[in-house]
Amino acid sequence: MADDAAPNLGASIGDAIKQQLKQTVENVDIVGILQKIVATSPEDEESEEIREKLQGVLEKYNAMSDEDKVNFVSQMKGLLSSKVAMKLDQTDLNLDELQNAIGEAVMYQLAFLAAGALILVLLFVFFGYKLYKSIKEKEHKREEKKKAKQMKKKK
Repeated sequence: MADDAAPNLGASIGDAIKQQLKQTVENVDIVGILQKIVATSPEDEESEEIREKLQGVLEKYNAMSDEDKVNFVSQMKGLLSSKVAMKLDQTDLNLDELQNAIGEAVMYQLAFLAAGALILVLLFVFFGYKLYKSIKEKEHKREEKKKAKQMKKKK
């Protein structure tokens, strides 16, 4: 029964991750990302070509009217969102190993908690026993003193 729920949980977590990634892409600042890419130094010739093309796109973007800028950004977000969504739909997020790792971590923490509780209980039992033994010993000595006094009175 628990095994049937485990795959469903992993699938729902995977779906939640996919949905969150889609939302993140929809809320991304594309112009800011393009500016950061253009500001980086290229590592090779291909990166330099891409950076130059992006720089040209940014220059054209800056020359656009405000309405065109809004349209451009919404189209870019739409394209990026659809590409990411398509890639995510093609990707099977198998979270069984993650779920197993989380389960093992929880069991490990529970074992530590149980060991700590056991040590605490044992300490209480030990000191409680010592206290009980001490009280009984004092009571026994008191009774012996009483008997000794009574014996002295009788003599």
